[in-house]
Amino acid sequence: MLKNRILLILLAIFLIIGTGCAGAELPGTTDADTQTSQPTAPDNLIILDKDGRQIGNISGNADFTATDKGIFYSVVTMKENSFTGVAEYRLFSFDDNKDHFLGKLEEQGYEASYGRVELNGLIYTTAVKGSPYGDSPASLLLLAFDPAKGTMKTYTVTDYGFPYTSVTTVNGKLLIMNHEMTDDETDKIYRYDPDTEKIEQVLSFSRKTDSLRGVYGTDDGFYLLRLKINGGAENELYIDKYDNNINKKEVKSVNGVLADAVMTIHGITGRQDALNELGMYVSRFALIDGRYLIYENFGLSRVIADLQSGNTLFANDDNYAVSTGGGDPVLYRIDFNWGGDSEPEISGIENGKLKRLSFKPDDSHKMIQRVSRSKSATFVIMTSDDYPIRNGTAVIHVWMQ
Repeated sequence: MLKNRILLILLAIFLIIGTGCAGAELPGTTDADTQTSQPTAPDNLIILDKDGRQIGNISGNADFTATDKGIFYSVVTMKENSFTGVAEYRLFSFDDNKDHFLGKLEEQGYEASYGRVELNGLIYTTAVKGSPYGDSPASLLLLAFDPAKGTMKTYTVTDYGFPYTSVTTVNGKLLIMNHEMTDDETDKIYRYDPDTEKIEQVLSFSRKTDSLRGVYGTDDGFYLLRLKINGGAENELYIDKYDNNINKKEVKSVNGVLADAVMTIHGITGRQDALNELGMYVSRFALIDGRYLIYENFGLSRVIADLQSGNTLFANDDNYAVSTGGGDPVLYRIDFNWGGDSEPEISGIENGKLKRLSFKPDDSHKMIQRVSRSKSATFVIMTSDDYPIRNGTAVIHVWMQ
């Protein structure tokens, strides 16, 4: 039964984030220049600078993220009748407006592209090596890209990787959350030190009682989003605060705040339905100023709540999405009355309130496909005139607030 449940979860994740795939390890470091392994696609994404001038293009199949150095992206070629493929990782650089090849992965299973992070000029992401549907365990890899050198390195985090994972930066290091695909069903937190290039396990939880949903780093430690399994009674969602030495400092239940918010979402029929929704895996979790919870799961729920006052600042369904990238998350609406007179909705937390950003696409592109924000607050916003893109066109705007 456990294996069947896991397979159903994996299928749901693949359907929801089908383009975010990655996979196998290449030994050592991959070096290449801009002429190597150019990606091919039937359509291309035009890149516009802040003044609306075209500065380049990338593959229409790109799974991209805003970084301080440029637009980091992967292009995946899936093998026939397989859940694995070949991925190329590339960077469209803001320094020279050129496209640079960084590395290639074969036998790719899945990349958690929504969790890409930057640290000390490097870009990191996690990927499963091999098919998550196979009988053999699939390794979870940490991929490290150096845009200045045009290189890629891979590190094995664990031999029992799960496609859904989470990464954050804490005190100059990375923390990686994984659901171990082993018989004892544990969730683990690993720490990667860029100085030593070593990975160590620092926390472990039995999923029979506690299942991790997210990890979010701050200057003085990190927060874990943890689902307490109460054996038939009402499950409880907690936020645990840890310091840089992995000491637990605080435990706070968020069931009440989140359940109240989720019950206002169209399609949620009551408290029990809301609690079931809170049991879903989470794609984005952030706690701004230790107070403002930003929550997005792989089901319906997108929520921004003030944990101090208990007030809901925003709650809606999957017509909305939370931005990716290393900057503070913003929330955006995908289908903002396409063809109408309304402006795009892209909002972030400012002084405890939701503030709408002033971004406006050109007249012919009024669908927001993706928003990503780098650590330095550079936005990369993809808009289009159709969703999904069929015979229409799409552009990527490089925009600063």
